[in-house]
Amino acid sequence: MPRKETNPINSFESEFERMTTIVDKLERGNVPLGEMLALYEEAMTLSAKLKEVLTEAELRVEKLAAVHEELAVGQKIEGNDIMENEDLF
Repeated sequence: MPRKETNPINSFESEFERMTTIVDKLERGNVPLGEMLALYEEAMTLSAKLKEVLTEAELRVEKLAAVHEELAVGQKIEGNDIMENEDLF
């Protein structure tokens, strides 16, 4: 049975927090070389995941904004049609 994927948006905050912890540890400097390389590799993997989630979120926001814009324009056009028809009476 395939494992169910977690929602990437929900895990974003925990992965970002882990990334911050890694960066802080690396910036302090007192890390053995082997651990430093492992942490750097993990940070790069997390960075790629986080970037992907942010890109997907940005696309969702753009789509929602486009739908909202279409609805707003449609309502404005319908509103103008109603006003023009009222002038006929």
